Amino acid sequence: MGPRRVWRAAPATLTAVVALAVLAAAAVAGLAYLIYRREGSPWIPGALGLLALLALLYAWRFGLHPRLVADDDGVHVRNPFSSRSFDWHDITLVAPGENGLVVGSEDGVAEAWCVQKSNFSLRRGRFTRADAVAHELIDELELRHPPLEDAETGLRIRRARPDESRLLTRIERAAGEEHLEHLFPPEEHPYPVGEVTSRWRRLLHDPSARVFVLEREEDALGYVAFSSSGEVLHLGIAPHRTRRGYGSALLEFAVREMYDGGEPEATLWVLEGNAGARAFFRSHGWAETDERRPCRYQPNPQEIRMTKQLRRRARRAA
Repeated sequence: MGPRRVWRAAPATLTAVVALAVLAAAAVAGLAYLIYRREGSPWIPGALGLLALLALLYAWRFGLHPRLVADDDGVHVRNPFSSRSFDWHDITLVAPGENGLVVGSEDGVAEAWCVQKSNFSLRRGRFTRADAVAHELIDELELRHPPLEDAETGLRIRRARPDESRLLTRIERAAGEEHLEHLFPPEEHPYPVGEVTSRWRRLLHDPSARVFVLEREEDALGYVAFSSSGEVLHLGIAPHRTRRGYGSALLEFAVREMYDGGEPEATLWVLEGNAGARAFFRSHGWAETDERRPCRYQPNPQEIRMTKQLRRRARRAA
């Protein structure tokens, strides 16, 4: 479908590794020659020559061999001592990680050593080469599995990018402050921006989670996040975009994805005091259960578990 693409370590990193290895090999080889000229014994120079060869092998194995490859068959992670391939259909995660770009599926993950993002950049949320490569790889993924688009309205539901935790937090905060002040009085419980952003960052790096953004002309209108086990984790619409069917579109999209994944039942948790959300879910066929739990955010109001049958249960034989 597209040309084969290969990503290796950054040019500066490759240059530094190769230059240091060549200098080390040349220095050791020169020392071996001087020792041989002085003592005439081949053993020590031979050992040093072997070290020079090992230095060059090290440069190749750790500098030039690691690579990330995308072709029609999928994505292939080649590290110095391990390799792993992922079919395009199975990929659920592409994100920068502490030890390399993370590519994952429900069966496991692999880190591409050749594309790394420093811990400092991760903490500061800086956009780096690793983020750019992640975007390119997600673009390749979307060529094979395009976002859901409506040509008439211009709406599209796309995968959330790994660096969009702050965007998702802004939408969630705006929606929460608009509709949930009676449950989370802002003068007593300021919005936990840092905690929510960290939660989104973890979710965007979780191979068992799916996070999607609804947008029109690159204007983010809302989001939905759900797990591979059939739980709707988060659903939100920007306050100035409500009552236009966007929430219904995202919920129906999530339910359809879970149905296609073979889940017999979907579940979610909703705040007991959020009457509007409870009515919204009931109108879409969700049923409230007797299960309750405290919300994780202070003052910890109660949440209700709701469920929706995705597949009819098999009838028992008479």
